[in-house]
Amino acid sequence: MKKDTTKIEDALRQIEQLNIRLATLNAVSKIIRSSLNIDEMLNSTIDKILEAPEVDSAGIYLLNDGGKVFNLAAHKGFSANFINKPFMRSRKPDNGLLSQTLLDGKPKVVDNTLQTKSSDVDLLRKEGFQSAVYIPLTTKGASIGVMCVSSLNPNTFSSEFVEFLTVIGSHIGVAVDNANMYKNIKEAYQELKEVQEQIVWTEKLASLGKLAATIAHEINNPLAGVLNYTRLIIKQLSRNRFSHEKLEEISRYLKIMESETARCGEIVKDLLAFARRTKITMESNCIEDIINKTLNLISHELEIKEIQLIKNIASNLPKVKCDFKQIQQVLLNLIYNAIEAMSIKGTLTITANRTNGTKALLEVAISDTGCGISEKDMENIFEPFFTTKEEGKGVGLGLSVVYGIIAKHNGTISVESEPGKGSTFTIRLPCS
Repeated sequence: MKKDTTKIEDALRQIEQLNIRLATLNAVSKIIRSSLNIDEMLNSTIDKILEAPEVDSAGIYLLNDGGKVFNLAAHKGFSANFINKPFMRSRKPDNGLLSQTLLDGKPKVVDNTLQTKSSDVDLLRKEGFQSAVYIPLTTKGASIGVMCVSSLNPNTFSSEFVEFLTVIGSHIGVAVDNANMYKNIKEAYQELKEVQEQIVWTEKLASLGKLAATIAHEINNPLAGVLNYTRLIIKQLSRNRFSHEKLEEISRYLKIMESETARCGEIVKDLLAFARRTKITMESNCIEDIINKTLNLISHELEIKEIQLIKNIASNLPKVKCDFKQIQQVLLNLIYNAIEAMSIKGTLTITANRTNGTKALLEVAISDTGCGISEKDMENIFEPFFTTKEEGKGVGLGLSVVYGIIAKHNGTISVESEPGKGSTFTIRLPCS
């Protein structure tokens, strides 16, 4: 009867151990699924492993990218003096059990540290540990690190427990590999983002180059007027004769000078605002304001080329959440393309209205009466470095940058064109 009771107690103990291990495996799986932060994931996993009664300490070593150095990535249960030894935090693979486990990908069990000769085991023995197990961390058939679990008692780790730790080791290996892939993708995305921002800035500089000559002409005219009126006033002052009529004339001159100087100031202010390099700021903006600011920069170009401007801006349009300067750059690029397509004379039409549909969208269309785009070129119109312009007149980034900016604003851009009749570019942006 006593033997039967003992058997039942042993069976219950085994069931209890099995339940604890299953709960630990479940918890580790949740930790691994919920985090791509390697440090957070490894430390939380070690905390769960230390809940097992057999375990007093655990450390996880990962190989660096070159596979030439072990780095201690996470640990619990060791003294500060033990961990702070230089070779504990980082070491080159040697003939110890740590390196052997990595090389053959099989667990190594040390039942008694007093009876095992190894550089790794010597260190554990001096720390007071009497048994240990080294578990390979594997992913895609390769070892990427080793987990060392140790106990203050000898003969602690059964084959079942080693198998349990091996399953955890394979989970950790896959999780570390996923976290590294995520890190690499994140870094690649950041690099791509920086390159894209640089391309946008380069295209902006190209637009500024085009604007410089136009604005120089536009500013020159009012400044010439101011200069002439200034000379006239000086002449009147030198005669020292101020009849009522002369004073009125001088007053009129001063008002013209004030108006023309203010116009120059506005032109320069708009140009500086467009040129200034700032962080992207998503705010609610009025699309009509953006259109008008853009046209202020380019109005003289339209006059020089005798292009008629038609604006059809619907009243009471909702605002759009956007970066003012980036959308201004989009409009500037599209308007410049329209002007270049028309060469001299023609009609530029800018339309803005709200679309009717389930999603509230603001639609801005820019139409020209220029040369149009062939059906063959339409397929590649938004591709980077694709251009139909003569060599030296463009590198084919303008429309690609436009497409990227609109996509970043969760909008869309489309084009309709007929060779010899003109083109219409339509952008649609979500309303605030």
